[in-house]
Amino acid sequence: MNPQRFVIRNAEFLFGAPSLQAIRPQKLPEVAIIGRSNVGKSTFINRLTGRKLARVSGKPGSTRELNFYKVDLAVDEQLEPLCFVDMPGFGFAKLSKEERQAISQLAVLFLRNRKHLRGVILLNDCRREPGEDELAIQRLCATEGIPCVIVLTKFDNLRQSERQQSLQTVSAGYHLEPGDVLSTGEGDSVEAIWERIRSIV
Repeated sequence: MNPQRFVIRNAEFLFGAPSLQAIRPQKLPEVAIIGRSNVGKSTFINRLTGRKLARVSGKPGSTRELNFYKVDLAVDEQLEPLCFVDMPGFGFAKLSKEERQAISQLAVLFLRNRKHLRGVILLNDCRREPGEDELAIQRLCATEGIPCVIVLTKFDNLRQSERQQSLQTVSAGYHLEPGDVLSTGEGDSVEAIWERIRSIV
């Protein structure tokens, strides 16, 4: 594959929205990025865009609102802009029950009601099997007819001999084949992820 097929012309933060009502009007196709707190959503966005676009925090639970990023993707030199929506992480134990419920409700309402939404990238730490929260998102996407792409994060933390086992274990948890699940890690190519994103946008 030509390594220059996917080129990011520009990427920028648009706005943050603590509620659906606070979302500013915009017409770009949206891809939501969701996952457990500290799974690496900001790192994932930065890796895909090749920029320090999203703020990476060592403190779980930092993202409490929907953060919108405009990405000017050029595919074979043809511009195909889209919008990433970085969603609050779930499952952070130090948040109060009310805060966790508010985050969950915001995510569900967004996935069910956002007309510009074209797909969801569900991030899963490669070292843990999907939990009930991840599976609930997968089921919600299936119910709503939203394409859901599973991506394993922190793949560079595994030895080469451990990678296939991780793919098999996590994909089985989602009732998928290993080839249906993608992965990302420092130094790994993001071409396959962009291919999948483009197929759903």
